[in-house]
Amino acid sequence: MAALEYVLCGLPLLLLVTAHAQSNTIENLFQQGAQAMHAGHPAEAEKLFRQATTLAPRMPEAHLDLALALGGQGKLAAATQSIQAALQLDPKLPGAHMFLGIFYHQMNRQDDARAALQMEINQAPKNAEALVWLGMVELATGNPEKAVGPLDRAAELNPNDLNMLEARGRAHNLVARDSYAQMARLDPGSWHVHRVQGEIYANEGKHQDAIAEYVEAIRLEPRNPDLYDALGDEYRKTSQLELAEKTYARELELGPNNAVAMYNLGSVQIEREEFQQGVTQLQAMIKFYERAPVAQYYLGRGLAALGRDEEAIQALEQSAHADNSGEVASRSYYELARLYRRMQRTDDSRKSLAEYTRLKESADKASAQQVEDWRKLNVSRTPPKAN
Repeated sequence: MAALEYVLCGLPLLLLVTAHAQSNTIENLFQQGAQAMHAGHPAEAEKLFRQATTLAPRMPEAHLDLALALGGQGKLAAATQSIQAALQLDPKLPGAHMFLGIFYHQMNRQDDARAALQMEINQAPKNAEALVWLGMVELATGNPEKAVGPLDRAAELNPNDLNMLEARGRAHNLVARDSYAQMARLDPGSWHVHRVQGEIYANEGKHQDAIAEYVEAIRLEPRNPDLYDALGDEYRKTSQLELAEKTYARELELGPNNAVAMYNLGSVQIEREEFQQGVTQLQAMIKFYERAPVAQYYLGRGLAALGRDEEAIQALEQSAHADNSGEVASRSYYELARLYRRMQRTDDSRKSLAEYTRLKESADKASAQQVEDWRKLNVSRTPPKAN
């Protein structure tokens, strides 16, 4: 969808007849013009709105709607002139500065576009569309750092706008890239650069490369707990649990009250079947952070392994109820079913297993739907074969 088409579909045309309306004839022209625009016939709408400006030359809305009809045909110079005529009659006409900025942007008059859009935002600070277009202008002029601000504000006002999300993501990515490049130029061997490169490798699934970068970052900055946290996660992803445990332990030494480090260490100890140590860590962690369903899940597993069944049931039930319908709840119900069966509590085991099955089937269905949605999306994007 072209940029202007997006605006015309996403924003209401200023077609309401105001107190300036002079006759039923003008009202009919506006209604017919609106119908023509919505039907995708801007040339027909132009004729109707021109008649309206002739009958009511001092009606700013008529000039603005004429501008939109002209813009819909790509007659951008004429469209800007019509908007300027509207603004001479009413300098605060809602939307006028924004559309002027949009047309300037399409004409590659970015400085003029920026000024017009800023005037609209000054008049209407919560105009999310104007903020998005200002961000797009800044991106077009190579200023992603200036685009981030208006796009972030637009996200707060209209978080589900796909155009905004695309532009915002692009702006943040460009700013991050520029920042990383500047870091590398300033000090290519710094621990900051190694951490950034580690994060990039981790996001790409190159875990061994990420480990190497984090190890080097720690060598240069050995007292930064965040580096140990990231390195431990990479060891865990690659099933190097002993190294993960040692790394998390060092993280906890650097921050003894760090609840995340307590959870990391305790949960990996449970995975390594060091149940007593893991239970101790997780119980200490939960004192700092009570609502932690994942920690409760690992705590329940550890308590069950130690034969502390009633405490294990309490922890697993708390985990399942806190997570409600997610992966952690599913795992918690599975462990509960096993624990109840071992305790010969058949009915409770059956109920827990039923909850586990329900959640698993729901997750499988959602996953299958996501795959199907992606399949349809990819099919729709496949270009037709040439004859």
